[in-house]
Amino acid sequence: MKDETQRGVLGVLIVGHGSRRAEANEDVRKAAVRIGENGGFVLVEPAFLEIEHPNVHEGFERLVQRGASDITVHPYFLSPGRHTRGDIPLKVSEAASCYPGINYRISEPLSAHPLVIEASVERIFESINHETSARVSGSQHLSRVGFRAERGTVYLVGAGPGDPGLLTVKALALLESCDLVVYDYLVNPDVLSYVHASVERVYVGKVGGGRHTPQRQINHLLVQHARTGKRVVRLKGGDPFLFGRGGEEAEALVAAGVPFEVVPGISSALAVPAYAGIPLTHRGMSSSVAVITGARSGDGRFESGAFAQLASVETVVVLMGVANLREIANELVNSGRSVETPAAVIRWGTYNGQQTVTGTLGSIAIDSERTGMRAPAVIVVGEVVRLRERLSWFEQILAVVDEEELEATLAVAC
Repeated sequence: MKDETQRGVLGVLIVGHGSRRAEANEDVRKAAVRIGENGGFVLVEPAFLEIEHPNVHEGFERLVQRGASDITVHPYFLSPGRHTRGDIPLKVSEAASCYPGINYRISEPLSAHPLVIEASVERIFESINHETSARVSGSQHLSRVGFRAERGTVYLVGAGPGDPGLLTVKALALLESCDLVVYDYLVNPDVLSYVHASVERVYVGKVGGGRHTPQRQINHLLVQHARTGKRVVRLKGGDPFLFGRGGEEAEALVAAGVPFEVVPGISSALAVPAYAGIPLTHRGMSSSVAVITGARSGDGRFESGAFAQLASVETVVVLMGVANLREIANELVNSGRSVETPAAVIRWGTYNGQQTVTGTLGSIAIDSERTGMRAPAVIVVGEVVRLRERLSWFEQILAVVDEEELEATLAVAC
């Protein structure tokens, strides 16, 4: 980012999430207009992170074309974790790289603003009696069955693939009873709502190509806080022992003499294909599955030869591989797979913004690039991908919900 003292013509980019629901996207556009009017900003454009256009690059470009040379990017009610620390900085940086003379900055999200908090408190008090009794009852039950964090212990906990409903009962109990949460980029911020407001939260997530906390520093953090007697939850997306470096952290805890427990989570390797309507095994179609990373540890590059032994495996699931999709497809074909083998890429699986692209090993890289698919995504290769045509249940539910909400909105408007 350029020196903020070198300011020119101000432009404001209001970035919303993007939804299949037209009225949700229209809300962002109307908010951009109101922000411009109330703030006296002449150059204001809306943009969207997902699904809808203009995307961030297009919105940034429009402001430049309208004469802006100093752009403020405002995340409109986006999560302070995954989006404002990861997606927006990366996308804005990519857009700004096309215009070297443009100065830009990214504002803080609204989520922790005092006025937003006040409004939230007002809503909470409307239903607090019912909610409190339900939560107390649930916590008492969890305590009775022994799922409660102990002092001086580190819990390596899998947060699941994203949908908060896939969090395990034990993981929920530990989140409700811990003193410190150390969490990653792929942990859904909604999962953190189960953590008491007084609990310290430490973000150590890594975004591909961006800043991250070194593993050695994370290990030291866990040991240090456990030795002070804190109940520490190390919260990881998916499962802590499947490409989550949970084993490395467990080794560090053993070496330091710190007690720990592992709480498995539902891996995206299993859940995301299921939410896309793709069973990893199916009688007569697949009886073997391989789960492999598509990026080399350390620099994220493709490791040639890693897929050479997988030609005989009927279903291949690739995590962290979308950036190397073309190389992965080519190596599988060169290793004996048919170029017509079905393949799928699923982005933000189990979230409401889930997107799926299907094709073959010969076409999937081009299809994925054309659709704008990028991390986080899961790749599935094998004949079972064909079943998605009949078994795509989750995205059908989203479509029905979106349609019902739109009908309800139109009915109220009329």
